[in-house]
Amino acid sequence: MRGTGPAFLTYLLRTTHDCVISCDKEGGVTFWNRASELLYGWTMSEARGTRPETLLKTGFPRPMAEIESELYAKGQWEGELVQIARDGRAITVASRWSLEADADGMYQGILRLERDLTEQRHLAVALSQAREELAQTREQRLIELGAANEALLESQTRFQQIAEAIRDVVWLTNRSRTATIYVNPAYEELWGQSCQSLYAAPHSWMAAVHPEDRSRLRKFFATRTRDEAHEQSYRVVRPDCSVRWVLDRGFPVRDNAGTCSRFIGVLCDVTERKELEKEILAISEQEQQRIGQDLHDDLCQQLAGIEFLSRALQEQLRTHPQAGKAEEISKLIREAINYTRQLARGLAPVELAAEGLVRGLRALAERTSQLFKVRCSFQCSAAFVVQDPTVSTHLYRIAQEAVANGLKHAHASHIKIMLADSAEGGELSIQDNGKGLPNEAHVSTGMGLRIMRCRADMIGANFVVESSPPGGTTIVCTFPLTTW
Repeated sequence: MRGTGPAFLTYLLRTTHDCVISCDKEGGVTFWNRASELLYGWTMSEARGTRPETLLKTGFPRPMAEIESELYAKGQWEGELVQIARDGRAITVASRWSLEADADGMYQGILRLERDLTEQRHLAVALSQAREELAQTREQRLIELGAANEALLESQTRFQQIAEAIRDVVWLTNRSRTATIYVNPAYEELWGQSCQSLYAAPHSWMAAVHPEDRSRLRKFFATRTRDEAHEQSYRVVRPDCSVRWVLDRGFPVRDNAGTCSRFIGVLCDVTERKELEKEILAISEQEQQRIGQDLHDDLCQQLAGIEFLSRALQEQLRTHPQAGKAEEISKLIREAINYTRQLARGLAPVELAAEGLVRGLRALAERTSQLFKVRCSFQCSAAFVVQDPTVSTHLYRIAQEAVANGLKHAHASHIKIMLADSAEGGELSIQDNGKGLPNEAHVSTGMGLRIMRCRADMIGANFVVESSPPGGTTIVCTFPLTTW
């Protein structure tokens, strides 16, 4: 067992979003971690001594007697439970029970690990509704890591039980990340490689990273300082050639002097969530295309008919005092037609398929200048071509969202869209002269930025948002030009 000291136990619990509940022989709570307090609403002191199923009004998939019989026979039980939180919310959790024993193997109680599945269920329902209505119902939320309870600092045996029961990959390295101090067995299940291979070659995990993501990851870690926390999504190719999406979070472990001595991290398998995001984005794209076509084919035609009638009325009123008003109405209708066509082109950019990304971005800059009366320019290196229409669509939507953010939130008067070659393939950047980035919390949770990051992940691109001196914001998306 490596790296199993009290400090490591504290940081392990701070990086997991699982609820950890320990019960004595009589079924009463003896430990209730911070994640449990946040999820269910009761504090450790309030939960102590009570039976979890009584406090949480647990709904079991089968009789409790059968569950206990299986637990005592096999030493563990797992399944889905429905718990009622303090505020009345019904929460679906994946629950895993294990018998606890002391150093002599004597039965001491039950250790329960529980993970909130409520959002996952909500996403599945939202996707089903989106398929039926062809409407975007995307909903994401990242679960914040819970703070650890200091009572487990000296429990090395319990640490091992928790680490091996957690399904996420938990890893610990030295500060320079040149040696693996500890990795739990979940690594073997997710990576398809032995833990011993990672101890022997600390960088061997990178060989399993999808080729389209590898260069981006290497560049990311090369530009990060050793003491910075990080969060990255990338794909892992297992030995059986199956591909899994993972969310990699890393955090510095500091000593009493505040110096970073180690790095700890958690790797979560987010493949199912990525697939849901991909389908929702595809449905959103279809809906935007449909709305754009409706605007162009239906509304514009109706406005054109009204314009024709107004011109006929203007001709009939040629000598009438109200002839000027008829002419003004005709002019306003023509402006409405032009504006509607501009909107339709933005929602359904057919030029992406017909004439390429360059033409689409150039048209986006021109429409932005015309519609919003700002300076919006486009620059591109010569003969730049993106062959994959999916990549072109995601890049166009990233640029479209970045321009919208610059106008709506930053109140920019000048926006530059640039497309160029880079060492990694291609680079799309959008720069504005607005009021700059808001606070860090808003940057990480803003819906527009989350959608752009999601689109970048879909094409294996690196996505960076940074301030532009002396003011404004620059968004850079570096993407590969070849597919694996």
